[in-house]
Amino acid sequence: MRSLLYAFEAPPWLRRLPQPLLVGGVIGWLAVYSLAIGVMFGSNRTLIGLALLALPFGLIGLTLLLYRFEWFVLILPLTALAMRPVALPAGNNSHLPISMLLTLALCGIWVLAMIKRRTWQLTPSPLNKPLLALMGCFIFSTIWGTIWADPILDWWIMGNFRLAQFASLLSFLGLLATPLLIGRFIRFKWQIKAYLAMFIICGSLMTVAQTFGIDQIMLNDAGLWGLWFALPLAGVTYLQPRLHWRWRLAGSVLLLWHLWLAAIRNSLWISGWLPTIIGLVVMTFLISRRIFFVLVLIIAINLAIGPGRHYIDQVVNENIEEGGLGRLEIWQRNLSIVQQHWLFGMGVAGYAPYNMTYFRYDARSTHNNYFDILAQFGVIGFGLWLWFTIVSIRYGWRTIALAPPGILHTTAIVAIAGWIAAQFSMMLGDWILPFLYNQTVAGYAYTVYSWIFLGLLISVRQLVQKEPLS
Repeated sequence: MRSLLYAFEAPPWLRRLPQPLLVGGVIGWLAVYSLAIGVMFGSNRTLIGLALLALPFGLIGLTLLLYRFEWFVLILPLTALAMRPVALPAGNNSHLPISMLLTLALCGIWVLAMIKRRTWQLTPSPLNKPLLALMGCFIFSTIWGTIWADPILDWWIMGNFRLAQFASLLSFLGLLATPLLIGRFIRFKWQIKAYLAMFIICGSLMTVAQTFGIDQIMLNDAGLWGLWFALPLAGVTYLQPRLHWRWRLAGSVLLLWHLWLAAIRNSLWISGWLPTIIGLVVMTFLISRRIFFVLVLIIAINLAIGPGRHYIDQVVNENIEEGGLGRLEIWQRNLSIVQQHWLFGMGVAGYAPYNMTYFRYDARSTHNNYFDILAQFGVIGFGLWLWFTIVSIRYGWRTIALAPPGILHTTAIVAIAGWIAAQFSMMLGDWILPFLYNQTVAGYAYTVYSWIFLGLLISVRQLVQKEPLS
């Protein structure tokens, strides 16, 4: 951390200036600054005036980021889990969540520090290359899609599409950078425990709020929140050695409570509860093959001749009545557009203008991250994503094998089981990369959950490979 701060020390020429000259310069700057604010407000340029007025607070915030950088990385999950109303208006009724802004600010400072000191500070990991390659592909595909856009596209109906597209691109880059950031600056066991505690505590509050219909605005209970609450809770409850039986009992009750809420009361929302079930099954496989096969046998019998069969039939019929089969038509339509832009795709949110031009009265997003990746980034981007997925799962598998019993082993199992379930969830919605005209840029705040745990996997691996510092 000290090396990061040294990159932003005052230049030698500034430190050599006489003190009276420095004081005079500060006073002069304040006078000009105050005059500028007065002129802006006096000429009814309120927005510029407010921006100037907020400048000192921005400088204070930047100073805090520089001198307490790791603190901000530590509270990153909290900004996503429990600060939903804190966002920056971005026009067109969209908002940039505080978690996204904080991530981009942290990454910006980190990159500038590396450039200034001419050092490469990424934690060694096989995930680095595919993540960086995906970032480059996302940027290039967006430029490519702009250059090779169909000339008959109706841009007027899309409003300020380029600005919205740029904001969505930033959200994608922020998601991809999150594992690299966390893997670099979360370096102690107590920090990993704090991350798990944030998800368990906030997830418990979300479960209570949803059960009793409490109208709350702070907690971000959307997307895969159930997956990333249930798995850390199950991991701590059943995998942590020397945990008192009372805590195991409390954790078991809370887990069953959440599963009842997700799979029984909210059964219609398949993409909300099915990834959680898959994640728990994968976690069981990683813990014990014997228990896994017994569990699969019980589930299979229940679905074949037990009450589970009636439950599945009911859920399927309800989804068909809600128009679930309409997705097949959407995917077919999407593929017809992709055929004309198959190499690098149409860029971030790039297929939306095509839908609004060709299918104006029935334009819909795919609600499938795999189709989204293919349409936005083409065969090249889709291939890079498959490479990244395979590398990340192999990395997690190896980390589990290396980690000793305890919090590191627990976190590795939770992270990779959840990441595998998240890959499955991509077929049910855009829960990993939020589509601009579905989850919107605000979806960053809950899609980042999966990327946070991928970052923890990198942190765990580094702690396993060296003597723990906590």
